[in-house]
Amino acid sequence: MSDPKHDRRRGDWARFRFSVVGPLLAAPPKRGELRGELLRLSQKTWRHPLTGEPVVFGLSTIERWLCAARDKQRDPIAALGQRIRKDAGRQRSLSDRLRVAIRGQYKAHPSWSYQLHADNLSVLVDDDESLGPMPSYSTVRRYMK
Repeated sequence: MSDPKHDRRRGDWARFRFSVVGPLLAAPPKRGELRGELLRLSQKTWRHPLTGEPVVFGLSTIERWLCAARDKQRDPIAALGQRIRKDAGRQRSLSDRLRVAIRGQYKAHPSWSYQLHADNLSVLVDDDESLGPMPSYSTVRRYMK
């Protein structure tokens, strides 16, 4: 299921990238001048498509965008959109049993800090090997958030 907010952001990024490399597609530079054009574009300050803050992109980044747009001549904007990670939305480092343990621990002690939950989870994992390996503190914190 796609998230409309993320879809809009991906579209904003795709249109922004196309606005950067589009002139090179519409009027390709003469032989031997592409590097200079890419260098000129990499020295410009752009407005970030989401935050509006000034941002600069490297020559290799702009070159990668240009190659992606050239490869998909029928729809270069789609080629410039951000791809969704194949593992998006999955918590690979926490077993189902660990998740149940964290939820049960939180239900019993909602006022504990993330660190205290992680420390107590570590004791549970040491006592019960069937829970799997102990995840890092940051993984526990991310899951709890």
